[in-house]
Amino acid sequence: MSRIIRRLAVCALAAAGVAGLVFLSACNISSSTSGGTGRLNLLVTDAPSDDWQEVTVKVNSISLRKADDQSWNSVWTADPNDSNSGKLNLVDLAGVAQILGHATIPAGSYDRLKLVIDTHPTTMTLVDDSGNTIDPANISVVDPSGTGEIKVIIAPPITVADGGVANLQVDFDLAHPLSIIVQNGKVVINLQIRHKAVPRNLRDIQFARNIGNVTAAATDGTNFSLKTLEGADLTFGVDANTIYVDVDANAAGNFDGLKALVGVADKGALVASNMNANGSLYARRVWYGDITKLPVFTPEGLVRRVGDNWLKILNKNAEPTANSGHYCHWDWDVVYVNDATTWTFHDSIPLGTGTAMLQNIRRGFRVSVEFVDPNVTPRVAKSINVQSAHDEGAIRSVSATGFTFGGSNYCNGWNSNVLPTFGQHYTHEWAFSTVTDHVFSWWFFGLPSGVSTSVQDFTDTVNQAKGANLRVFARVELYWDQTNSRWVAENAVLSPEKLPDPTRITTGYTAASGSMGVATFDWDDETLPSTMTVFLDTTGDLQTVVGSLRWNSTTRILTFTVPVLPAQWETLLTPSLMGVRVWVRPVKGTDGTFSWHAYTVMAFQVIN
Repeated sequence: MSRIIRRLAVCALAAAGVAGLVFLSACNISSSTSGGTGRLNLLVTDAPSDDWQEVTVKVNSISLRKADDQSWNSVWTADPNDSNSGKLNLVDLAGVAQILGHATIPAGSYDRLKLVIDTHPTTMTLVDDSGNTIDPANISVVDPSGTGEIKVIIAPPITVADGGVANLQVDFDLAHPLSIIVQNGKVVINLQIRHKAVPRNLRDIQFARNIGNVTAAATDGTNFSLKTLEGADLTFGVDANTIYVDVDANAAGNFDGLKALVGVADKGALVASNMNANGSLYARRVWYGDITKLPVFTPEGLVRRVGDNWLKILNKNAEPTANSGHYCHWDWDVVYVNDATTWTFHDSIPLGTGTAMLQNIRRGFRVSVEFVDPNVTPRVAKSINVQSAHDEGAIRSVSATGFTFGGSNYCNGWNSNVLPTFGQHYTHEWAFSTVTDHVFSWWFFGLPSGVSTSVQDFTDTVNQAKGANLRVFARVELYWDQTNSRWVAENAVLSPEKLPDPTRITTGYTAASGSMGVATFDWDDETLPSTMTVFLDTTGDLQTVVGSLRWNSTTRILTFTVPVLPAQWETLLTPSLMGVRVWVRPVKGTDGTFSWHAYTVMAFQVIN
């Protein structure tokens, strides 16, 4: 959904050269050991973005706030002696979870998370989908507090039991319309981070593979530890079912071979893992040897192009540094498919065999690959596992059984093998999933996942937007229906719907009504005027964000303010404005009627 939403959301933010990371003031870190301690696994994910090959940021530290005494407890801190510690490519986290670290913290309930980000543009690496690296001089990040802090509400709070293991998952949401804005070669970073619920079955979590140096291995062969290239210290349990591969010998390996690499700087391991029910990590497969060869030996990443017998993926590689360390960089990998290539979904669900499956694979899917022989070119896949699958587009029609994405001149839907050419339209129909434990659910962008399972409410909401002549965009997470051998819609996220330009305020906002009146036009026929009452929300997950862009024609200074506080909305949002840009969603009331609520309102003023 990110590419679509961002097309709707570009609104002169970059022209102002500023945007707001939502930072609050610093708090002292403290902790208490009363009541015992428990273990916490910190997982980091990212909503997918097709606009970028790389978005690397540096996380300096993460801490949690204990609900009862408001104390802050450190969960993870980057190694100050390693410039690469804490660096995360958010694109690489699309569709999977990265284990940033384990921590032992006081038992209790925690309701806030605090991340400290290095906001200096030189610590960030942005590479767009065409391979162009953004000059740090063209990157703007506003940090009002000067501390780089981002605080996230954990709702519901997580509980760390004495002697137990808890899991916390946070999402760097690149799909949010304000995360990254690009205009006229300038980039504005406005990271949106939110708490993301952990699946009920921990084995359903799809983890990114971890790569790093082996730091310890148990003498009884039951576990080993890894320091990842991102600086996390992780421990993985192993058993008789763990599969080892000696990359240097290109042959089957064993635990003793892995153990021999403890403390060897230029050697390491690549680990594919699951999480056990008790929160511990289990290594399914372990590749070990020359650390620079590991990702090449068995790549994992996002599909960028699909051909008749190949796919091109963006994956993580390791590269040595001047101080005998290593860091990650991302590159292309072309993988060939033959009739013997086997396909799976979520490691265990069979999809099929051979090149015929390529017509079911598209850009943005995340895959992991095992080669027949990685030392022979062209490299042919022995097996390909689809870790996550999604589609995005404009909903053209909806029924009681499914909906159709599709083909128009403003949004191309499913297109697997080739890029669309002018005049070429694509459509694809997705049935609502009825697979046990994966039944269809939907929600508005910005809400927690799985808000509603009502198909009727979904169809009514889509039809309400279409009836208002708005373009209805969505992102759908797919699941494989083995009975019918097809992808089905497990989750659908409706994106903000942008009112056409020009849009003017006809009735000013009042706090008493919580609304304002606007006049706009039909997207496809600008001669047809349209009026609408738009409600602004001051609370909740979808609280309206109001911004102000003011141009002084005398001084030629452009001033951008975000957010404008609700107390100032009545003064700002009046018919005297030059115009507004508004993103809305239709909300169905308990009586079955709909009202329009605003995600974002951007006010434009000219001062003479």
